[in-house]
Amino acid sequence: MVLDDEIPLELEVKAKIRYKHQEAPARIQRKEDNQVFVEFNQPQRAITPGQSVVFYQEDNVIGGGIIDKSFSS
Repeated sequence: MVLDDEIPLELEVKAKIRYKHQEAPARIQRKEDNQVFVEFNQPQRAITPGQSVVFYQEDNVIGGGIIDKSFSS
């Protein structure tokens, strides 16, 4: 996961999980070992390990990485 070190430990963002997927509001939390926990405000369909995820604030990319695990409620 790549996330600028100046980004707070917890942050509201827009996250995009696929190229043609609509950005969706989410909260990210920085974890140890350069990992980030992402929680979408609304459930998202078909989040799959191995997919990319990109985090935005306004039009700025602030980080991203490869999905390791997905959880459903």
